[in-house]
Amino acid sequence: MARLSNDAKEKILADFHTGAYSQRELAKKYGVSTATINKITKGLEPKHKAKVNAQISLLRELSEESEHEVNAFTSVIKEKTKHLSFFQNAALKNQHLANELLESAASLQEIEAHARITAKNKETVLGKDIETQVNIQNNNQNNQANILKIEVIE
Repeated sequence: MARLSNDAKEKILADFHTGAYSQRELAKKYGVSTATINKITKGLEPKHKAKVNAQISLLRELSEESEHEVNAFTSVIKEKTKHLSFFQNAALKNQHLANELLESAASLQEIEAHARITAKNKETVLGKDIETQVNIQNNNQNNQANILKIEVIE
């Protein structure tokens, strides 16, 4: 049997993480043995299963609403997420390219460059460190308090 490409493994894992497929169903879908699927998914739990179920539940609720309400809902969601999706997709593409370059890295500087790129991409996809977010929120609250003090004094 031919060795599976990294792309095929990623697709299998993506489907696995939805929680919608059994190992047997994945094997049939990708034309591989259940042992191959078992090897790829060993020790993993479907990490998006709850999200898939939540989305299905949401869509069921929306199916009871008028077409106008569904369109308004969809429009707001699309608008609020389009920028997020753009930057996340760009970061993921950037990471794939960086990973390819890492395979041919010949110096420590190239490996360090990969680490910097990876850190930036993680920040883009996952958000800033929670400590940074807390500090920003605290600073914003302090600034708002100072503005209120200035307004009261004047």
